[in-house]
Amino acid sequence: MDNWLIKFIKIIGSSVCHQLPARSLGNETLIMPVCSRCEGIYAGFLISAIILFLLFKKKENELPPIHILITMIIFVISTIIEGALGLFSIIQTTNISRFTTGYLSGSAVMVVIFPIFNYQYYKDSITVRIFLKPWQFITFLSVNIITIVIILLEFKFINYFLFYFSGTAVLFTFYFINLVLLLLIPVFSKKATFLFSRYLIFPTILSLILTFIEIYLSYRFHQFLLKFH
Repeated sequence: MDNWLIKFIKIIGSSVCHQLPARSLGNETLIMPVCSRCEGIYAGFLISAIILFLLFKKKENELPPIHILITMIIFVISTIIEGALGLFSIIQTTNISRFTTGYLSGSAVMVVIFPIFNYQYYKDSITVRIFLKPWQFITFLSVNIITIVIILLEFKFINYFLFYFSGTAVLFTFYFINLVLLLLIPVFSKKATFLFSRYLIFPTILSLILTFIEIYLSYRFHQFLLKFH
């Protein structure tokens, strides 16, 4: 079962990432299914989603205050700059810098998407900004920083957990973005009164179908490209 699951997760990873061992977290026993930057992006997206759903249960549907929004933009730009500096050999990037900037970028994307989800999903969402109270953003940053540190320490006893977590994070990111896009369609929009309602079932099924189609097509495309290397 484990061998089958490991192969499946590696296939998921190969559909979205180059999977270069030298640029991936892990050890001699198990290398992560995606590179450190990709792992950061997907892990940041998933962990931030969990934090946001726990922090904001009143269905707030407005983007955060401008200074936090600017911070999120800086997080995304940091990934672009770090990647460009490494690509052109201006600086020597490391798995730590790749993962950290990728994680910040994934977190920032989730912060923007979360209120959009609330606005499109709930029929009784409230027009209030997320992170309106300073302690909320401090909590958000603190939990994410602790998560970054834990993952970068690469404890051997959680290596397999991180491997499975990485595959789950990739699937969740595709699923949630597809879900938000589907909720833009009027027939699915603004019907639910709580998170796990019957109005989530059909959009979730469609989102998962789209997710696996996208990952499969991406995997086949990557395999096609490998023929020319």
